[in-house]
Amino acid sequence: MKILFCSDALTIDGVASYILNTGAALKRAGNEVAVIGRWSLKGGFQERYRHEGFKVITCPSVSVGNMYFDVRAKLFRPDVIMTDPRRSFPLASRIKRLTHAPVITYFLDPVEKTDRPGRDIDSLVKYSDVFTAFEPDTLTQLHGLGTSIPVVKMPRPLDVFFAPSEVPSRESFSILCFGRLSRYKTPGIFHLLGNLRAIQNHIPDFVINILGGGGWRFIKLKYYAHKLNKEIGRHCVNVIGTQLDPRRFIESANLVTASATSAMEAAYSMRPVIAMCSGYFGPLRNDNLDEGLRSYFSERYGEKDFSRLIPDILSIYDRYYDDDFRDGLRKISARLGDEFSEIETVKIFDGIMRMIKG
Repeated sequence: MKILFCSDALTIDGVASYILNTGAALKRAGNEVAVIGRWSLKGGFQERYRHEGFKVITCPSVSVGNMYFDVRAKLFRPDVIMTDPRRSFPLASRIKRLTHAPVITYFLDPVEKTDRPGRDIDSLVKYSDVFTAFEPDTLTQLHGLGTSIPVVKMPRPLDVFFAPSEVPSRESFSILCFGRLSRYKTPGIFHLLGNLRAIQNHIPDFVINILGGGGWRFIKLKYYAHKLNKEIGRHCVNVIGTQLDPRRFIESANLVTASATSAMEAAYSMRPVIAMCSGYFGPLRNDNLDEGLRSYFSERYGEKDFSRLIPDILSIYDRYYDDDFRDGLRKISARLGDEFSEIETVKIFDGIMRMIKG
């Protein structure tokens, strides 16, 4: 089976990560996988795509599609095209017209921002053969569109690159802030950095690693970290930037603050997770995991109040060696592993292709 993923610019974001994880699962199942998309002259996942055996078709381009992509797509002769419903969808519909391959449109966000020509609801319905999603509310939205397009729950696999492992010793207690440094995702980080003294008084050897790219906010955080390290009297805040492979940072972390996929990957790795984004969800527990998924781990909603963040960090530190606390981490990891597994993704994809062919 030849699978062609469409990307807008191959930049490191949620779509690129989904392509990497899902594409790797499908490649390991014996399929041929290619990614097509323009190069925006910024760093992306091209290296990791190639390492996983993907064919990468790219070139600098002002528009999302061009004649070079047309030729390469026809030469690849995809059996199916996979695309998100936003920036890369016009490329997918263009390639569908050329190759007549069916299109699986995966929704990583709610059904919104569909007013743009070429990716409006009518276009999505016209050129898609199947809609997929894994968030409960997004699946409900897709069913509510009332179209004849089949809607399938298809998880993104977490176990392609991540694996559960026991938490490290809490000496030099490492807090990892993991995710893109956008305005939407950084309020909690700034609250955390603004209250370092409260952490220092309780955890004298703490370290904060901030992982992710974000333009001028990265520079702002670099300057802020330098100032705070000077005030504290030691180098305790590190602004690391974008990393192609974040696994070693998660493995060495004692606590991860994140949202969306980053939170899922850390929780599956059996690390304590505080879910936060523009709002605050709080520590993930076995009894709030379903609600965590519904909020996409604070990506969709959360309290606009971060006052619980520092007390929650200190509570996790105090309970770190409790058996009940560790058992909770194992249960969360096991539940995520059951639902968001490579085996499940491949099985559902195969079912979709049988349905399309049928």
